[in-house]
Amino acid sequence: MNLEISPQGVIAGSIPLFAGHPARDLLPLDGIQAAIDAIWQDESVTRLFNYGDEQGNPELIDFLVERLRRDEGLEIGRENLMIIGGSTWGVDMISDQLTRAGDVLLVDAPSYRDALHIFRDHRLELRDVPIDDGGIVIAELERTLRELEVEGRAPKFYYVVPNFQNPSGITMPEERRMAVIELSRRYGFVIVEDDVYCDIRFGDQLPPSFYALARGENVLRLGTFSKTLAPGLRIGWLVGAADRIADFVGSGLLTMGGGANPFTAAIVAQYCRSGAWEAHLRWLREQYRARRDIALGALDSVMPASVTYTRPRGGYFIWLGLPPSLRVDDLAAAASERNVYFAPGAGFFADPADGLHHLRLSFSFLPLEDLRAGIEVLGDLIRQMSR
Repeated sequence: MNLEISPQGVIAGSIPLFAGHPARDLLPLDGIQAAIDAIWQDESVTRLFNYGDEQGNPELIDFLVERLRRDEGLEIGRENLMIIGGSTWGVDMISDQLTRAGDVLLVDAPSYRDALHIFRDHRLELRDVPIDDGGIVIAELERTLRELEVEGRAPKFYYVVPNFQNPSGITMPEERRMAVIELSRRYGFVIVEDDVYCDIRFGDQLPPSFYALARGENVLRLGTFSKTLAPGLRIGWLVGAADRIADFVGSGLLTMGGGANPFTAAIVAQYCRSGAWEAHLRWLREQYRARRDIALGALDSVMPASVTYTRPRGGYFIWLGLPPSLRVDDLAAAASERNVYFAPGAGFFADPADGLHHLRLSFSFLPLEDLRAGIEVLGDLIRQMSR
């Protein structure tokens, strides 16, 4: 084993297949150090130790706006984007500003477990809609919306990770995104597009974002540097209609505390404007593609036919379905005895009972030999426990 410090409380020397963050050897430490050195030489560096602009670092805003206009053809200006403290902050801020306790939200089944945690913190009612290999099932979404209409209720927003979804790894095609947009217009709900994995794609061109397809109407799109630089930087961005961004910028949180992480945002802006981020992304995609291929190769070799799993074209995650006779909590207990840990499926559903035969594997963090070894342990246990 090559782990020195185990994440999230797992003992050193274990194999944490749940760890959904960048491996240590993929962090661009030299480039970030160069950006810090450049900032430190600026005579006005002390300004970065004060409260920042509520909208966020102006140089980083300009960089992101230009990139989105150039690479995606988005018709946006500075008024459509703000800097946030990672997408987690964005999800919490949107929940705080758009909802009140007891409001209804739409989520995928399964969906990102930590977002579900935030929604529960806000005392929101979650209505989950099944997904298949193309994302949310439109017929089921329509059925849920009709049921809510009969109840005299309307969802405040639909939360979705459209590209390389966490936890399933699937990507929603354009026609299904358009169907969701049409339903959002008919029923009046906002689409919260948590697009944090879009830059970790393994070759295929992605469908246009919800924001692009809707021309910005009633869509809030989140992005982050946590997956492509480092989560500890706590820097991301939010794209939306100018009036919505103005409301967020004028919130009590920002008028009291200033913009998100001024010093860190300046480092990221310097790093990006130097061209280092784009070069790092090209290299990073190949590294994650290799890890994905190792994980899928190991799964193909060791898993019985009764186990299903996704084959993501980007992102960090593979979603496994276990045989009906095997519960994921029993597998987790057996795997922990061999120092292998994964993310059980129950946490990714509004109703945990729906995830008792699923689990999520991450291929982003572990050394290749540990990634392969952990999957081999799981395959061995599943074969033994499914007899």
